[in-house]
Amino acid sequence: MVKKSKPDYKEMSWLFFNKEFQDEKDCCEWLFRTRWPNGFECPKCGGERYWQVSTRDLYKCCSCRHQISLTAGTVFHKTRIPLMKWFMLIFRMATSKTGVSINEMKRELEIKDYKTVWTMAHKVRKAMADRDSRYKLAGLVEIDESFFGPSFSGKRGRGTEKKELVIVAVSTWTNSDGVEIPGFVHAFVVENATANTIENVLIRIGIPSKEFEPLIKSIRSDGWRSYQAITEKWGIVHSRVVLRDPKDSMKLLPWTHRVIANAKAVFAGSHRGISSKHLQRYLSEVCYRFNRRFWGREVFHRLLYACTSTYTITRDELMA
Repeated sequence: MVKKSKPDYKEMSWLFFNKEFQDEKDCCEWLFRTRWPNGFECPKCGGERYWQVSTRDLYKCCSCRHQISLTAGTVFHKTRIPLMKWFMLIFRMATSKTGVSINEMKRELEIKDYKTVWTMAHKVRKAMADRDSRYKLAGLVEIDESFFGPSFSGKRGRGTEKKELVIVAVSTWTNSDGVEIPGFVHAFVVENATANTIENVLIRIGIPSKEFEPLIKSIRSDGWRSYQAITEKWGIVHSRVVLRDPKDSMKLLPWTHRVIANAKAVFAGSHRGISSKHLQRYLSEVCYRFNRRFWGREVFHRLLYACTSTYTITRDELMA
């Protein structure tokens, strides 16, 4: 029998959530089944038999005697916040198309300290980013840049200052009716739009450095010379669209600019603006939800699994 690497994702509505999670015991049972879909597995030796040390809320491997808590090695590692409140935050972050306000969640979760909820949300965003980093783009990829930051009068375009440059790449595919559909998306904060930067981004999203055959077969861009240089180097088809008017971007590069518009709306809405220091994490959140738009009510369970599949990050690390 082949072991499952991940759980069978369950659908979850807000009504079902309130019915399913009545107390911490319910949350622990869900977390156990999500983290170990085949039953307990010791992270040290792979042993499957264990006994529970109820006095310390630990699981002890029968083979190597290693002790582990249910939350160790996950986003919830050493948390003092009840899992019920974590699950409520995860549900809202997974299902809200416009993002969630930290002040709003602070009231709903009945947590007095704003920084505690802010840190919790960033821990979840780390899980989102780590999960999406496993996926590559392939086929035709639409790619473009945009600037995020405060509005001001002055220099515009790729040479602008005071704003953060973000590269957005969206894979596309054509359905049976011949209609182009957006697939997976990645977005990265970068320092510039040089050929070297573009190449590094493409290597991260679909051109494995140790393979001769790139996953990306063609690129659609506004023709910026950096894209031209890299596509020639890698032998990738470059479809260049000419943007004579910035308003044409939504027609000629529709998918990247839809993601960009969504991100800017989220940042200006629920978050009331964000700092450049944490921009990448907020972009990862937007991309994560976009990439799971077809999975409907499974998104809560998928994000819960992502939170069990990566290590946490501390407030000090977030602020460093």
